Amino acid sequence: MYIYFEKARKTQDDAKLIMKWRNDPHTLEMFYDQTPKKWPSFWQEYQKDYFQKNALTPRFAKLEGKKVAFLRSSSYVDKKISGKVFDIDINLAKPYRNKGLSSVILEKFARIIFASGADTIVAEVKKTNLASIKAFERAGFVFFDEMTKHKHNKQFEIVRLMKKKTKKTTQYNKPHVFIIAEAGSNWRLGSPERDLAMAKNLIEIAKEAGADAVKFQTYKAQSVYVKNAGQANYLSAKGEKRDINQIFDDLSMPHTMIPELSKYANKCSIEFMSTPFSVHDFKALNPFVKRHKLASYEISHIRLIDVMAKSKKPILISTGGSTLDEIALAVARFLDQGGKGLTVMQCTAKYPAPLDSMNLNVIPLLKNTFACEVGLSDHSRDPIIAPVAAVALGATVIEKHFTIHNQLPGPDHPFAITPSELAKMVCAIRQTEETLGDGIKKPSSHEKELRSFAKRSIQAIAHIKKGQIFKEGKNIDILRPGLQKQGIHPNYIEEIEGKKAKRNIPLGDGIQLDDII
Repeated sequence: MYIYFEKARKTQDDAKLIMKWRNDPHTLEMFYDQTPKKWPSFWQEYQKDYFQKNALTPRFAKLEGKKVAFLRSSSYVDKKISGKVFDIDINLAKPYRNKGLSSVILEKFARIIFASGADTIVAEVKKTNLASIKAFERAGFVFFDEMTKHKHNKQFEIVRLMKKKTKKTTQYNKPHVFIIAEAGSNWRLGSPERDLAMAKNLIEIAKEAGADAVKFQTYKAQSVYVKNAGQANYLSAKGEKRDINQIFDDLSMPHTMIPELSKYANKCSIEFMSTPFSVHDFKALNPFVKRHKLASYEISHIRLIDVMAKSKKPILISTGGSTLDEIALAVARFLDQGGKGLTVMQCTAKYPAPLDSMNLNVIPLLKNTFACEVGLSDHSRDPIIAPVAAVALGATVIEKHFTIHNQLPGPDHPFAITPSELAKMVCAIRQTEETLGDGIKKPSSHEKELRSFAKRSIQAIAHIKKGQIFKEGKNIDILRPGLQKQGIHPNYIEEIEGKKAKRNIPLGDGIQLDDII
């Protein structure tokens, strides 16, 4: 069972479904206003009140592709609660009640609210609604207080429950984006000795560029395609006349290379990874990797997903060529099998992928839908644009193919970036992280000098004697202080006007509150 979320739309279909659920007699008992809604007045209310600026876009919770609940959240003000506070409301469709879904949905939706910047989530529940109170408690909410609320000329006894944001440590054990240098099949030169030397060289290049991990691919032709799969058109267009099985057979990495490459990567202080394409390949890799990668077109390989989940190691799922529902099936399978540490990777399965095919705005959608870490598996030829944009949109993992030279024979070399480009990409990502900052709007240390020099305040524009009356434009005005003492905020100008000076104030000096009699 896997719940994911879909944003509600400003459409009559969505509005009518919400009104239908809300007008259920059992549901009406939970609301302050127990009057059934009527169309078309509800349509006007839906458009006006359900999509406000200080609220999250409302969402439907979906189970197996079906809408099972509707959820809302908006900013919530209470002087007793510090930080950024949101409320939460849920309306579960009648067929899905009493199945234990509410607490699961609430817990997952709370992650989305916290991801939007909330510090605390508050739920107001009628004191008589014991089932809802228990559902919130199972979702991690704790009792805060009781209160009486007056709505629609009626009095309601309310229980307030609260859930606070907990500090989350990244599964990558680093305070920065996890960068994977994808060697893929670019280690293959034609003989075991040259292959191993090239693979080690690629490991060294990835480390020197500053990547966190270097990744290969592990597969056998017979466990990937059917025997008569034929030629891949995109490779045939580039002059590759062999069928896909011959190509895979030529580029398959012997399992005997895995421990040696893992050992060498460890020696170079870079994490070793490889993508398995079968359960047999997974078993060969598992002892030598810290995390697993599921390739885009393995997203329906449920046997491979099962063993990855049971390994209890983190997983990165690439999503090239997939629909949201297909991704949800893979995620559901992984979690149902006990998997932990999920990262969903936006990917365009085209080699190379044009920049206008990247669709990076999917990254926030994946994060909100699956409440997990997100990343980008980038097949574009440009080393900077997509990775930097993805990080700005919330990606915590970037994967990029690289090669020693684009003219080497093999399907992955032409669209891979070069060693110097890989180093530039890593540098650009690190600079982007610094540029993004902590998300808290406040004056930075870099602004300190100009803030005191150039921020307008109330300054003396003439020598003011003790007892003299303050007059805007005559002896005080709203000016930048420069090197003079900075005065109080201009909002006080009307309050000061006509009052007397408590001291002798020299020309240019900033007016302070205690200067006023």
